[in-house]
Amino acid sequence: MKLNVNLARKILFFLVVISLLLFVGCNGQEATNVRDNQSESNHQNTQDSKPSEESTTIVFQNVNLITMTEDKVLENQSVVIKDGLIAEIGEFKKVAIPEEAQIIEGEGKYLMPGLVDMHVHLWRYTGDEKLYLANGITSIQNMWGSPDHLRLRDFNNKRFQGLRIFTTGPLMDGPNPIWPGSKILETSEEARKAVISVQENKYDAVKVYELLNGEVYEEIMKTAKEIGIRVVGHVPRAVGIRRVLELGQSSIEHLSGYSLQNIENEAEMTVENNVWNTPTLTITHIFKEEHEIEGLEYIVPETITMWQDMKERAIDVFDLEKRQQIVRTIHEKGGKLLAGTDANNPFIVPGFSLHNELEYLSGAGLTTYEVLKTATYNPAEFLGQLDKWGTVEEGKEADLILLSKNPLEDIKNTRSLEGTMVRGVWLSGESLQAEIENLKKSY
Repeated sequence: MKLNVNLARKILFFLVVISLLLFVGCNGQEATNVRDNQSESNHQNTQDSKPSEESTTIVFQNVNLITMTEDKVLENQSVVIKDGLIAEIGEFKKVAIPEEAQIIEGEGKYLMPGLVDMHVHLWRYTGDEKLYLANGITSIQNMWGSPDHLRLRDFNNKRFQGLRIFTTGPLMDGPNPIWPGSKILETSEEARKAVISVQENKYDAVKVYELLNGEVYEEIMKTAKEIGIRVVGHVPRAVGIRRVLELGQSSIEHLSGYSLQNIENEAEMTVENNVWNTPTLTITHIFKEEHEIEGLEYIVPETITMWQDMKERAIDVFDLEKRQQIVRTIHEKGGKLLAGTDANNPFIVPGFSLHNELEYLSGAGLTTYEVLKTATYNPAEFLGQLDKWGTVEEGKEADLILLSKNPLEDIKNTRSLEGTMVRGVWLSGESLQAEIENLKKSY
């Protein structure tokens, strides 16, 4: 029997209601910066240091390095961070430690690029940012944008601190849209103006949805290619997977439109047309028991109550193993994958859920290195940021995480976070945990 994995046709009604709140729930409040106590010695250690915005040079000393440029660990390395950039990488005994540098002891630990969640719905900004950073996530792609999200993105970029935010424009759909607040498009002229408006307002991508007709969708794709902006989202019902692949949509979310019956051919077309996929396998969390959901204690109780009500009305039409089979086939054919969760949908907890997504991708047959690429190298490549971050190389921006266990040995080791560095600002694991514990107490 043909497997329909199109979320909107089945239970997306229950899965993304919460995302509607982002239009009223987002705010421009500045995220709290973690501040530790400062050591009196010239070289400061990670246990009692101030955040690195007050120390222009930081050194990860004698650390095991996973650069994400190759599937290996470089042992006994030192990585020098200066003014937010990776200034030097070299053997521990050969790298000179600058005076007044903050030292982060890395012996027996593993340094790698920060993680990226490529499909989230940013809702409570300050709280969400803390949850992401506490889980080693330094960048996100918000999938239903508003002017508030642009302000948040630009605010963080201007101060060179906090989570990196990429955001699509408003959701584009047809008449009688699935979600209130969607941009309704009925003609080619409207479609062209809408795409140009997304670029003019400086969103990072166009988001397409279920009810667009073929004429409107084709104009969206034509205009987007003319002006050079990505198109991401669902496969419109009236268009179908084959035409979406032929037109080269930048990325398809949730495996929308794919079927097991035709997956061999569809996967080949995916590769031929350089279409990326963000499977969001974590959407299966709506059907899990609450005690199995990591990080649920950090979600506002009223939100959990809403999620519980939505769960009672949802129909389980998703088979994780079959969805993993679709991912496996796309991957084996050479298709490009991105890690994304659909965070802030029911029981998909920001930050925590990405580690689950990585496990599900591993279950689809990817090696641990290939899985890590979906949350590091691949997002940077897709977003056109690979020259800036996504790997650990000299000259790149310092978005990094320090782990106590090797993630190449077991993908679950991405949870062994010792600390997160975002834009060159070092936040210890202890400080980040204290931040989210305070968040929980504020409810």
